[in-house]
Formats: sequence, structure tokens, C-alpha cells
Amino acid sequence: MTFEEILSKLQKKEFAPLYLLMGEEPFFIDQLSDYLEENVMPEVDRDFNQMLFYANDKEVDAVFVIAAAREFPFGVPYRMVIIKEAKGLKNIDLLKDYAANPSPATILVICHKYGKLKAAQYKPFEKNGIVFTSEKIKDNKLASWVQSQATQHQFSMDVQSANIVAESIGNDLTRINNELLKLKIFLPEGSKITPDIVERYIGISKEYNVFELQTALGERNNKKSTKIALNLAQNSKENPIVKIVAVLYPFFHRMLAYHLAPDHSKETMAAIYGNMHPYVQQLNISYAQRYTVSELQKIISLFREFDLKAKGVNNNSSDEELIKELVLRVLG
Repeated sequence: MTFEEILSKLQKKEFAPLYLLMGEEPFFIDQLSDYLEENVMPEVDRDFNQMLFYANDKEVDAVFVIAAAREFPFGVPYRMVIIKEAKGLKNIDLLKDYAANPSPATILVICHKYGKLKAAQYKPFEKNGIVFTSEKIKDNKLASWVQSQATQHQFSMDVQSANIVAESIGNDLTRINNELLKLKIFLPEGSKITPDIVERYIGISKEYNVFELQTALGERNNKKSTKIALNLAQNSKENPIVKIVAVLYPFFHRMLAYHLAPDHSKETMAAIYGNMHPYVQQLNISYAQRYTVSELQKIISLFREFDLKAKGVNNNSSDEELIKELVLRVLG
């Protein structure tokens, strides 16, 4: 089931006896487990009937979890047992037997972050409960997710602002969500989040960030590119070379893909640029048209070289020096 489907059922008070929440993206697991913890049972009944355990506690293993889940509720229809950090749960295979025959008086929630159980381990959960696999948001969909999350918090957000947040914070959904929550302190419901608001309240410069460097390089604006690069270099702890390479490489790789494409049909462009807004896609195409194939091939080779340097291969330079050198060599 998807995150939205599970959340919808929870909001309708449709509960399953088992929830196995696993995967590489912790944000969605936390969102679901927090909702279960805070909304299923009235607060007055939680002391006796809602148990929260961490599997990194030496006393908590699968036997302990099963015993807790088999206990009867006190004065309410069911009890809840939530296991956090379940990736470290000892004897986790034993949960298969419980999942095959779960207690109808217990809601058992297993939060298994940063990994997945094997099929043989989670299949019993599918039969009698709900299994959710939390996947990372792909980089090319991150800005769209930022916009949708802003909508969830009763804001609107333009494409540029979403891109600035996505490129600057990266794939840290929890931090992005926390920053949007922070805006509720300062902005009324229904406000539009602009680059100025992002800079003022989230602290990401609308002028000096990797996204703006990407735009300046796309425009072949040497003066602006150099100015931004020098600022990023001065703040290299917040803008390490590895992050800059990670952002710029796919940007230029799409340019090369544009030139090497068999045609420039709508379908082919969608395959190259994904689910980009049409305006943003056209902007990216205009950037590609400013470069030749040979220039792009040399630039992509540069990114590979600097990716190795960022990892310490044949490199004695600081991130500050690498940032300035990279941008100067891209500019030619």
C-alpha cells in the first residue's frame, strides 16, 4: 500500500492488527508511526494500553515483543505496541509466527528503517496486516515533492523556490518538512513561498546556492557563475564539492542527452527530462543549445575527475580550492 492509502485508512479509523513499516526513507515511516502513536488511542488510555519500545534496548528482542503483543488491553478494545529501530531487533524471524496468528486485541507497529526484511520474513505480515516500503524520493522528483508538501502545510510554492530548497537541502525529507513547519510561525495560512521567503526564514540564499550556479552556467554567464562560485567556496562546509558535483553532473548530462537524442519529440524530451514543468523543461533545452557536444563531453569528464578528487583520489586541495577550480574549468 502507498503512504497516502495507509494514512487515509488511519484517518477513517480503519486499523489493522499489524503494521510493518520498512525501507530506506525514514520520513514516511516516522509520519505513519507518529500518527498511530498520537491518534489511535485516547490519551487517557495510553498509560496502560500503549507501549513504545526501542529495539536497540538490550532487553527488547522478538520474544519480548511477542509477549507484549499477546497481553490483553485494559478497559479498551485493543492495545498498541510500537517497536522503533526494529532493524536491530534480535531474533526478528520469530515475528513470522506471530504475524501468521496475530492477537485481534493488539495493534503491533514495527518500524524497520534503512533496510527491508526478506520476502519470507514480511509475507506473513502482508496476509494479516499492512506492509509499507518507504522509498527515497528520486532527485528529479524532489522539487515536486517539496511543492506538494508545502501544499500539505497550506502554503503555495513556486517552481524556483522548490528547486532552491531541493537543491540546497537535498534528499532530507525530515529537514525539508521541519523547515516548512517553521514557516507556520511566521506566515499566515495560504501564503505563497517565494525565493525571498526561503532566504529570509529557511536561511538559503536565493542568489548564492548551487541551483543558482547551475542556472548561471546554463546561461553561460561567466561573471555571475564566478561570483556565485567564490561565495560557495567561502562557505564550503555548507556547500562541499561532492554536493556541487552531484547537482551539476545530471544537469549537464541531460544537456548531452538532448544533443544525442534521435529526435526532439515530446516523448523523447519527457524521457530525458522526466516530470519537469513544461516551462522548466524548455528552459533546460535552451541551456543545452548554448553548448556543443564536445564541450559537454569535456565538462562531464571534469565532473568525474572532481568526484574522484572529492573522495580523496589524487587530491591535496581543499573544498574551497576545488570549487573555484571546477567552475573556472567548466567556464573554459
